[in-house]
Amino acid sequence: MKYRFRGTITVFLSLILTLMLSVILGMTESAAYAASRMKCELATDMSLESVFAEYNRELLNRYDLYFIDTSYGSGTPSLDALKEHMKDYISYNIDPSKRTFSIVPPADLTSLNLDSLDIVEASYASDAAGRVFKRQAIQAFEDLHGISAAKALAGKTGSLVESYKKSGIEDRHPDEKRKELEAELNDIDYRIPENPAANVFDDREGLVLFIMGTKGVSEKSLDTSSLISHRSIKKGTGIHGGNVDTESALSELMFDEYLFDKCTSYTDEHTDKGADYELEYILYGKGSDKANLREAVTRLMLLRYGACAAFILTDQARKETIEPIVELICDFCLNPEAAEPLTYLILLAWAYGESVSDMVRLLAGERVPLVKTDADWKMPLTGLISIRSSAKPTGQTGTGFSYEDYLRVFMYLENKTDKCMRAMDIIEMNLRNTAGNSHFRMDGCVEYVSVSAVMSFKRKLKLTIDRKMSYLSDF
Repeated sequence: MKYRFRGTITVFLSLILTLMLSVILGMTESAAYAASRMKCELATDMSLESVFAEYNRELLNRYDLYFIDTSYGSGTPSLDALKEHMKDYISYNIDPSKRTFSIVPPADLTSLNLDSLDIVEASYASDAAGRVFKRQAIQAFEDLHGISAAKALAGKTGSLVESYKKSGIEDRHPDEKRKELEAELNDIDYRIPENPAANVFDDREGLVLFIMGTKGVSEKSLDTSSLISHRSIKKGTGIHGGNVDTESALSELMFDEYLFDKCTSYTDEHTDKGADYELEYILYGKGSDKANLREAVTRLMLLRYGACAAFILTDQARKETIEPIVELICDFCLNPEAAEPLTYLILLAWAYGESVSDMVRLLAGERVPLVKTDADWKMPLTGLISIRSSAKPTGQTGTGFSYEDYLRVFMYLENKTDKCMRAMDIIEMNLRNTAGNSHFRMDGCVEYVSVSAVMSFKRKLKLTIDRKMSYLSDF
């Protein structure tokens, strides 16, 4: 009887050990699964961080922009290339034996395998009518100057725009008044062999060329056909995340100031092999430096002509200066009724001569008051005989608006989409002249990526990892 229960301990231990082994093996398998999932997540995270570390260095150095160039210097942007880079980074992190030369291969308790990797979403710089690029530019401007200083700089430009609008300078059209006066003179059969006013207006083309030639003009031609604003572009999934506003007046002003920080105009030194007059190109998009400068000069010339005309037509002193001359002309022609229209026509010619003087000073880097006053007037009446010799820089800085101040106003009033696309044209032109970027394309540059990776654990369980990453946002 005393040996009856001798085997019960063995049976009991066997049952307990079976249960314990089941629990231990279950816990081991669960731990291995958890470790594998953690490893999958870390591998995906590190692969994203690695490809985002492959931003275009020249784009960062020159324009403070972070974008992945998906062409990787090949000239053919492709998300497949980005995907292959990610796959390569993932494979290094899930397979410890990859490209190792060890006699005893390292132990791998997770046995992970990458089954597939898909790029679900990607934002190109050109997406949302260039707003992906634009918000990075605004962020770069804030980072460079500090938020307070950036807003202050933008506020100064905003003040220029407000002064410009309040002046009503765009609403003045002295050429319409000139045509009315000429029609009135024609009605009374007015004729004079040497009409100084007519000579000024007849020579307007030559005066524009004279203004442009005071400093010398770049003869560069620009091949715009291959630039982003002129070609079919790749489409991404739009703008994602971030809290950078791109639509408010303040953000528009900061974007404009970013462009003025990074781009040159006629009055700047020029070192790039692309366009010399980059700001003028952004405004007008013509195929040569000369054509873009001509657009800027012509537009500004009309504004200065309007401002000068608005003053001189109400200036009694200058009107009285002209009246004796007009009386002699009318007496000679036996047409006293032509006195009044001829007086105002000569005043308009004088205003045009003054506007030429203003333009010469502006392109020389001087400032000219937005609204003309008697103290600001430079052109003498005798200067109309030879405006080219009378319109000269004063050698003083002066007060009022500079040439670039006017460009700032024009830039703010420019169509937002055209402005963004032409700004990216400039970036493409300049980067294509750097090593390894001869076929650089902004619509191949990625800022945001969303990926989905599927990996298998011990060739049985499937693990799906979804991740997003952007240079401006944390997801």
